[in-house]
Amino acid sequence: MQREPLDYDAFLAHRTVSRLRTENGAVIEKVTAGRDLASPYLSDNAEREHAAYTSGLLADLGPIRAPRLIEARRDPDGSVTLLLEEVAHEGGRPLGADALVAAAHDLGGMAARFLDDVPDLPWLFSGWIDRHSQPGAWAEGIEVLARTGSPALRLIGAQGDVREILEGLPITLCHHDAVGANVLRSAGRTVLIDWESVGPGPVGADLASLLEASARRGDASAHVVRRILPDTVEAYAAGLGGRVSTLDVQTGLDAAICLRWKLARDVAVTVETGEPARRGSAPQESPETALDELRTATVILLEAAERLLGPVR
Repeated sequence: MQREPLDYDAFLAHRTVSRLRTENGAVIEKVTAGRDLASPYLSDNAEREHAAYTSGLLADLGPIRAPRLIEARRDPDGSVTLLLEEVAHEGGRPLGADALVAAAHDLGGMAARFLDDVPDLPWLFSGWIDRHSQPGAWAEGIEVLARTGSPALRLIGAQGDVREILEGLPITLCHHDAVGANVLRSAGRTVLIDWESVGPGPVGADLASLLEASARRGDASAHVVRRILPDTVEAYAAGLGGRVSTLDVQTGLDAAICLRWKLARDVAVTVETGEPARRGSAPQESPETALDELRTATVILLEAAERLLGPVR
């Protein structure tokens, strides 16, 4: 057996991802150290993904599928190991317009599968709003955005309203990390990897990961995302089969984007300090291109805020 370490997009200490080549083909091995080494965040994520696979939750996701589970185990040292089917992505990187629209449609189909019928499982992730809203960063964010005159400043004060809007929308099962790096296309189907944050959420929430988070990370062009955003909303709503209005999908997307106010803070600091801009999934980009993309992602954020909260006064 040959072991090939892989660059893991969401790399954290005490997590390894490898390709194991055996006589029967290649599989992906994902190992997370026990709680005496790994952070609680990483350990919780590993336990959640282990539970998602072993519970059967991922067996029927509508038009979406997860990589096939080959083996799951908890070792005596507390580490969690998953052996998973290796899925080859049949498409380019970063994801282009057609791939993003197709993924949006299938995310809508998964939302239809669990609409108002999310399993009552104690390990499902429920802290996704605070993960993106980052209450602990509000005070510093207010200082930076006020100092730089950013129109995104009002988003911090509106986070309570944004939460209320999200919690009032129809609920489904969400991946909560459907960024482009975790979206594969294989044999005509969308395959999502990294189910560590799976849990309940409103319709449209996964679109914010697919679109805004992908643009921020470099998994998609912010210019492409801005241009096709209306098409992805229509595609997601079509995947839902008319069970939820397009308006509710748009509202869920816009509100989930508005949670990500910290993008505006980070871009403001980059411009203010003159530090080279970069997007993690696009290390080959020049700093100038990266800054242009991040500024466009900020425009997407501000346009979502205007649709959701009205014009800046």
